[in-house]
Amino acid sequence: MILGVDFSLTATGVCAITDGEAECITIRTAKENHWWQFPDRIALISSQLEEWSAFRAELGDPYLVIESPAFAAKSSSLDRMFGGWWLLVDELINGLSLDTPLLVTPAQVKKFATGKGNAGKDEVMLATARRYPDVVIGNNNEADALTLAAIGAAAYEEPFTGTLTKYQQEVVDAVRAGKETI
Repeated sequence: MILGVDFSLTATGVCAITDGEAECITIRTAKENHWWQFPDRIALISSQLEEWSAFRAELGDPYLVIESPAFAAKSSSLDRMFGGWWLLVDELINGLSLDTPLLVTPAQVKKFATGKGNAGKDEVMLATARRYPDVVIGNNNEADALTLAAIGAAAYEEPFTGTLTKYQQEVVDAVRAGKETI
């Protein structure tokens, strides 16, 4: 199973590809009442993700493909986003007994989906829905998670993506090589 994760503090997109079939969900959380409860919020996201994916993993542990933080982002809660991302990755690696996950930058997600590394969220969702019409995606987070899982499927040579375009192959090659830029 390939597990694509688009981390968010309020709506984490998750997509599992198993035997060529994809399924996406959104894990929603609300802000905690006290700052010291923040790690519990991330643990909740992780446990819900692990529980959901456990039903889809028939053989062996999943391969995790996760979007890296957007380091150029501007927000008053970047510390929570970056800290939460690291906590989630640690929880998933330990909870799912994973090897090193594939790391995909936001620009690589956009380029794989649309051909442009600077595409907007709606462009990514539309391109993803067109490429995978049999997969139900409910929002931008799920579209990103599906794109992440599709990149992972191509990188691990799992059936799902079909023939890749030149720009999609460039993204897959860069992700396989551990390059965070394309």
